[in-house]
Amino acid sequence: MDSQIRKTALNIAIKSILVWGVLSNSALAEEQLLAKESSSILPTIKVTAEEDEKTEGNKSFKANSSRSSSKLKLSLKETPQSVSVITREQIEQRNLNIIDDVLAATPGVTVTKNDSERSNYFARGYAITNRQIDGMPIGENSPRVDSFFFDRIEVVKGATGLTGSTGNPSATINMIRKRPTKELSGNVATSFSRWNKIRNEVDVSIPLSTDGSVRSRVMAARTEGDSYMDYYSLETLAAMAMVEADITEKLTGSVGFQYQDNQPRGSTWGTVPYWNQDGSLANLPRNFSLANSWNTISQRDKTAFADLTYKFDNNWMIKAAAAYSLSKSFWLMSYGGSGFPNQNDGTGVGVWSTVYPTSESKKTSLELYASGPFQLFNREHELIIGANGFDRSTNSPSGQLNGLASGQLTCTKKVNDVTLPSNNIGDTCVINDWRTWDGNATIKPDYTVTPATKDAKQRNYGVYSTLKLNVTDELKLIVGGRYSDYSATNGTKSDVKADAFTPYFGVTYDLNDFITAYTSYTDMFNPSSQKDRNNSFLEPEVGKSYEAGLKASLLDNQLLATAAAFWSKKSNVAILDSEAVAAGIKTDDGADPMKASGEGLKIEGFELEAIGQITPHWNITAGYTYVNSISSEQVSASTSIPQNLAKVYTNFKLPEDLWDGANKVNVGFGVNWQSEVKRKWGGAPSNTDGFIRQEAYFLANANIGYELSKDLSANVQVTNLFDKKYYQEIGFYNGVYWGEPRNVTLSLRAKF
Repeated sequence: MDSQIRKTALNIAIKSILVWGVLSNSALAEEQLLAKESSSILPTIKVTAEEDEKTEGNKSFKANSSRSSSKLKLSLKETPQSVSVITREQIEQRNLNIIDDVLAATPGVTVTKNDSERSNYFARGYAITNRQIDGMPIGENSPRVDSFFFDRIEVVKGATGLTGSTGNPSATINMIRKRPTKELSGNVATSFSRWNKIRNEVDVSIPLSTDGSVRSRVMAARTEGDSYMDYYSLETLAAMAMVEADITEKLTGSVGFQYQDNQPRGSTWGTVPYWNQDGSLANLPRNFSLANSWNTISQRDKTAFADLTYKFDNNWMIKAAAAYSLSKSFWLMSYGGSGFPNQNDGTGVGVWSTVYPTSESKKTSLELYASGPFQLFNREHELIIGANGFDRSTNSPSGQLNGLASGQLTCTKKVNDVTLPSNNIGDTCVINDWRTWDGNATIKPDYTVTPATKDAKQRNYGVYSTLKLNVTDELKLIVGGRYSDYSATNGTKSDVKADAFTPYFGVTYDLNDFITAYTSYTDMFNPSSQKDRNNSFLEPEVGKSYEAGLKASLLDNQLLATAAAFWSKKSNVAILDSEAVAAGIKTDDGADPMKASGEGLKIEGFELEAIGQITPHWNITAGYTYVNSISSEQVSASTSIPQNLAKVYTNFKLPEDLWDGANKVNVGFGVNWQSEVKRKWGGAPSNTDGFIRQEAYFLANANIGYELSKDLSANVQVTNLFDKKYYQEIGFYNGVYWGEPRNVTLSLRAKF
């Protein structure tokens, strides 16, 4: 009922805005006509920094610039780190609808899945933990973000100590929102995919004043459909509204609201078994699921955001930005995720059942910075001074399921250390015969809620500065640093406090008009919530990240090629204190004691990337990454991330001399390839070596598009073209997560 009310309200809101926009623009058109009749002076059109940086409408896979690494507006060639940008053109052409799709297309990034709702992202041997929207940290309980909101997604490789403040030397993902335009424009799209999946989009920019100095943008996308996995379906609703105004010639402000609601059914909680009880491979089919049809891990995020930018006559500017996110998640699960199946009698699989009543995370993010040029030794340089950070509080109640188990389950409970029969799905249950599982072990159960006694809180604020020195026409230095003050508490003695200074250093040198050499260095800082046997918090994880390479701007700056080598090391990685555990020692909050690992983990590697246009009608993105993980005596090297990763995709419009109308057709093709990975979880059948493996494999994708008219186009996208069977996750609780089979999507898009 609530869902239907939200959909109806959204439909009414969108229709009202569209109707009002058409009427107001008719009035504006009349005013403009009268203005033209009374004056022959054309209005001045201002090009803002955002308009110069946006990728929407540029028909290219290449972005013009990025601020994600240091807040400086730098071309990708000038940035002394490897930066991969997925532009609006690539997102629409390849139907990269969610952040998983975008990152799977990003060179150097690996995407894995624990289950139907939880995804992991890796780069340069480490997990990516820094995710931002317009430079602001994303809400913790927020769903996998819909790419519909964004003009582009920027991935800065390595540690980003200035803007990310904490995290691994992997990468920072910065999603840049679309902005309102000064002219009436928009697009609507619909797509149809395999497994009854339908997606509809509407996105309209409406000027609210004659000259467009006040403008708005409203958009919404709704997706619903089933899956290749049994019992699974998903409905998502994504919407955003924004108003932007040139308050004066120098002052610009914007305010907006972003909303996303993901409502899955038949959610999985973990993977499917890799082995049978006898150690043979289970080889379960790709559609296999031991979920109940009512399972859900629903997620909802609401974010209000605003910013103000003032530009001075001397080209200095000051910007203030704020965002408030309210993110909620709700788990109601019963899933056959434990044990190893017996192929002969269907036994061997246990059920995990739980409820996590609505967990609520509130986050306030703030930023204030100033930037501009200054003269020194007869040369112009640039300085940025700023402060940013966030406060977060999370309330996570617990619960207990109360549901009548069906004859598909046998359940037990312990009373005074005596095991007794039970018919409650919330107790310990096993599947009688997994071969006949039908997704209905019980009707949707009730549950009781135990409120959380305390909110978990996290606070991270800091000040930073970046200085760009133009030493010569060819030589540029970028130096800076950030001081971070971090604290966290869960309302008990488990409080974490840490502070750190994170330096940044970068150099670029133009070897000629086309090639730039660069190098950079930055630190990482990641506070630890782990305790040792003396109940003291471990020292924060710290690390260093180095990078050096060459960037070449080719074909009249339309194609950027990058070759980079990187090194990183991470110290104080927390590992289990085996001696303390063997002695029965626990920390004061009941956890197993941990200890710092000393040197920790080292990563080295290199990557090659090319992105942009070969001709005005031929786009390409290509990348190869080699990552070597070097273990220490106490920390094992990662083998679950591919050592070799290659991604290529190209799209070109056919020449018009092939046949009449051939230039209305565009064709795309690409391949993702990765080397072998393996993982050892522990507790595998005794007659195995304990490793779960995925051999090297490649996935091919293709598309063909056709311009039905100037403003209307159609596109057919095929993913996993040759229907390759592969695992997208290995080893998580001794299981595997199948990658999606071949999928075909037909989309229609109209622009105005």
